[in-house]
Amino acid sequence: MRGLLRDAATILAAVLLLGTASNLIPARHLAWWGKGTEPPAAGKDFQLLDAGSADSMRTSLPRVVFLDTRAAAEFVAGHVPGATAISYTDLPRQLTAARLTELRNADAVVVYGASEETDIEQLLAQELRRRGMPPPYVLAGGVSAWIGAGLPLERGDAR
Repeated sequence: MRGLLRDAATILAAVLLLGTASNLIPARHLAWWGKGTEPPAAGKDFQLLDAGSADSMRTSLPRVVFLDTRAAAEFVAGHVPGATAISYTDLPRQLTAARLTELRNADAVVVYGASEETDIEQLLAQELRRRGMPPPYVLAGGVSAWIGAGLPLERGDAR
């Protein structure tokens, strides 16, 4: 029994030591240690938007930017008219100063993906918030909801 407690204490000490060491590496904070990032929160990092409202925004406001997080082949097959493809895994390259200026000057930014799962879109919205933008909108249901509402699609390469 004594050996079991000693082993458990050793493992716990090792985990705490490694966790602390990991938090000293820039941009590698562990959430469970209290220094990581918070998950995206509706109302703070993004606003949910239904397809009909997104289309009303698109047709009534002059500068609405749609960001499509799907794979390139899906984007080419059909996307919201005027949308721009963006990859969450390639944000440092894609969020240039010019792109951020465009997004800051937009009347609204709407982020959408392939389906009801909006994890990537919420993370992208949170990253845009971290860069000083107002909370973007996340299209609830993604492009599937857009198509389901009978709204138009545009085909072709990313802008």
